[in-house]
Amino acid sequence: MTAVEQARTTRTAPAENASLLASAEDPGVFRFPAPEDPAPGQMRMLAMALYGTALGLTGVGVGLYAVIAVFGGAPGWYLPVLGLLTLLSVVPTAAAFLAIHERNLPWWLLIAAAPPMAAAVAVALSY
Repeated sequence: MTAVEQARTTRTAPAENASLLASAEDPGVFRFPAPEDPAPGQMRMLAMALYGTALGLTGVGVGLYAVIAVFGGAPGWYLPVLGLLTLLSVVPTAAAFLAIHERNLPWWLLIAAAPPMAAAVAVALSY
């Protein structure tokens, strides 16, 4: 080994019972993929990106509608509820992309992100 080469000190394959959060010994489930991790498939990445884009554009629409409603005299609970519902949708979406190296977890997280966004749309349109 030369001074330029570095010995591999990280695991590339996740353990069967990998923890959710990273530690020094265990990279965890929610992490940025390491350079030695295999690249996700193009169709998988495209599907996740399109789904995330649809959620994001829906959130932008809810936000624009909320701005108009606030200037129209929306009640005090309106913005905090929309903010909470949007946050409950954004967090699983971001976690899905951090867990892209897992097999099924990203899809479950993206599915879990849809109901809070649907509730945000319903709250936004109800006022």
